[in-house]
Amino acid sequence: MEKRTEGAWLIHHTKKLLDVRDTQDFEDIELAGKCGIFLSNLAASDEQSDLDSNKISSIAKVSNIKKTEVDTIKNKLEDAHLIELGKNGSLSVLGITTSTVLSHTSDIFNSIKPNNYQKAAIDLAENISDLPKSEKILKEYLSDNHRLSKSDTSDLFNQCEEIGFVDFEKLDNESKFYFNGNLFRKEAVAKTSAILSSLKQDDTSKIFRLDQLLTSKGCITLESAKSVLGEQLLSKLQSIGMYDFNEVSNSTETKIFVTKPSAFSKYGNPFEEDALDLAKAFVSSLYYGMNFSSNSRGKIRLLKVLMRSLVNGNEVGPATAIGEDYRILELKRVIQIRHEGGYRYFMRLLKKDIGELAIQVLEFGDATEQSIKTSTVYSGSITNYKGPERKRYINRKRQNEQSKKSVAEAINALRTFRN
Repeated sequence: MEKRTEGAWLIHHTKKLLDVRDTQDFEDIELAGKCGIFLSNLAASDEQSDLDSNKISSIAKVSNIKKTEVDTIKNKLEDAHLIELGKNGSLSVLGITTSTVLSHTSDIFNSIKPNNYQKAAIDLAENISDLPKSEKILKEYLSDNHRLSKSDTSDLFNQCEEIGFVDFEKLDNESKFYFNGNLFRKEAVAKTSAILSSLKQDDTSKIFRLDQLLTSKGCITLESAKSVLGEQLLSKLQSIGMYDFNEVSNSTETKIFVTKPSAFSKYGNPFEEDALDLAKAFVSSLYYGMNFSSNSRGKIRLLKVLMRSLVNGNEVGPATAIGEDYRILELKRVIQIRHEGGYRYFMRLLKKDIGELAIQVLEFGDATEQSIKTSTVYSGSITNYKGPERKRYINRKRQNEQSKKSVAEAINALRTFRN
């Protein structure tokens, strides 16, 4: 497995472990993953960053790192020569791209010398990211390749199911087939065709209409997607990762935006390119700011022009909305905000690679000023973000037996689509 791929799965699994109390069996995965997440949120992509203790504490909090864990993670990053610790809790970090973060995360994991049980948990996830596979085949493969006993292999699958590292549906007289949310990151067109062939004509027509809408705009609201597909069909397709749901929220409202996984595939594997969901958070926050922030607060309409200017290293502003709508991006150090007094705020991009990824979605679709003019006007800052895998996991937990049967039919269509 390539370092970048392994690093992406380490971060994926670490995010899942945040909801679990007992993580002892996967503590090396969690430590490496938190090192990667923290490193990403510390660094800009093209310049050295010098951060004081207050800034570091804020970054640790948004990285879901406890106070008792911060020193361990900082020391691990210093040992890897990725940061330099200074006086009074400060530190310096050189410019690091997302791709480099994934490789460093992999290196840290392997330096800890993880056991075969944890390596198998990573291998299992990668093995089912292309197509659903049967429990029997997977258990034989992992047991042989990682030298696990029968009881350890069974325990691994039970834990992976409970934590959410993997999903499964029962097919073929109750046999389990495992999959995850990455099925549509590669060969999306062929896999979509397989799904369409398993549906009724009316549902097929609805999916064509939604795909046309996403192709024209790149990103749409959940309400728009529901109006085309209906809640039941949309939930089913979200469950298998055919559409990405991105949630941005603040103290007064929550907005969910829908994108296609293939929108991030221009430069390679979209799972690796945006493993930390930063580009998705960037696009979703910008769409919120452009579509739902009031004009009086300086809504910037021409989204693609704004993005290209930021990627080119320019500062954008002034606007009140910049200081209020993009706080989660500032905390994750995707952008830097400069306050020039009063209601004048300027924005500068810190992670150029994330900006370039975000542009893919905008160029994938056509986010024109005309499409924005018809939007409802709201206001409020973005203080939280939930990525597609988190949203998919929540959706899976809520599904009833009828919904699960519908998902199983889709999984069955995918596992046979190459035959």
